[in-house]
Amino acid sequence: MSYLTSDMAQEAITKMQSFHDDVVGLYKQHEMDLLDNLGRRNIVMSQAQEKFFAQVLSGYYEGVHEDGRTGQPDIVIGGIDKELECKLTSRHKAGAISFHTDYQTLAKKGSLDYLYVIASEDFSSFSVLHFVGLTVDDFRPMSNGARGKVAMYKHKGMKKCRILMGDVIDLNEVNLKKLNNRLKKGRTKQIDKSISYWKTTPTKYRFCLEEVSS
Repeated sequence: MSYLTSDMAQEAITKMQSFHDDVVGLYKQHEMDLLDNLGRRNIVMSQAQEKFFAQVLSGYYEGVHEDGRTGQPDIVIGGIDKELECKLTSRHKAGAISFHTDYQTLAKKGSLDYLYVIASEDFSSFSVLHFVGLTVDDFRPMSNGARGKVAMYKHKGMKKCRILMGDVIDLNEVNLKKLNNRLKKGRTKQIDKSISYWKTTPTKYRFCLEEVSS
């Protein structure tokens, strides 16, 4: 069961938006654009994610603190004996979304809870996903040049996810529904081939972001 709620996510995201506005303004004062590089922007905002979600959690649970140093949990919730890893990401230029983690940390812990926040380019829309009990089996193997980072198998990880903000659409289900409707007009080899594909391929997802007014 998720110990985070949609209301808690909304409160923390609103705090993050306010901080984001301040940082964007500071960059502009020095003739820099924080949004030129979303990867860099997300690194800047990652500590804010830990800080503000910990603040909100502390209103509900005892012994909450955030750290974020290498090898340390991002958020500890002592009252319920939980550790929470926080990750902030955005769509790649091609539109894909990846969920990464540090392989060695996860392997050492055995299993970890994760809070993935997907943010739009302008930081106005979000999807907040709470994963409970992810293990190395939910992520791809390490590859050369990945610097210890591994990407989640979404068809595995999403089975352990509670959606706190935004929406997640099962593309396999959507496409099978469309194909079954086409069958009513007549069966073809191509339709049968497509149905077979969507029934057997690992589930693919579309992540829909929810607009939040700061």
